Amino acid sequence: MTKPKSGAEAIHWFQHQINHPSKDWTHLCQSSVRTSLGLPAWAPSARKAFEATPDREVHRVHHWQEVPPGAIMYGLLDHTYGHAWLAGHKGHGFSIDYKRRGKIDRVPLLLPHWTHNQGVYWSTWTPFGHIDVDVDDAWWPHYHDKHFPHHHEHKG
Repeated sequence: MTKPKSGAEAIHWFQHQINHPSKDWTHLCQSSVRTSLGLPAWAPSARKAFEATPDREVHRVHHWQEVPPGAIMYGLLDHTYGHAWLAGHKGHGFSIDYKRRGKIDRVPLLLPHWTHNQGVYWSTWTPFGHIDVDVDDAWWPHYHDKHFPHHHEHKG
């Protein structure tokens, strides 16, 4: 069974794609995320991937500091296809179409012009296993027990 690449490897893949795109990524957000993780398709859209993720594995974002770099971000879930992108470091992420149509760019993590900072979620779950995100004490100052926060607000 295919195992996801690490969050660091996915971030590196996205960084490389900014200036060296491997294709036109227009409307292929879920595809770009799974490609960065080295995974085959598991859902036809970001919304379907989000819906397939177990509730206990999805966390609503209240502040960007809660999101581990390399996690999958989900939003715009009231739209037909939704949107998926990858969390980066210090309040940034990587997304297609946000700044340039068909291109990958470094973007504000919560995509405020699209989401208005509402209804944004993150997960490290894939049907092929969890994404290995490197969370250390320096990065994760708000959670002393080193466990991911399990918010009471899950999807739905």
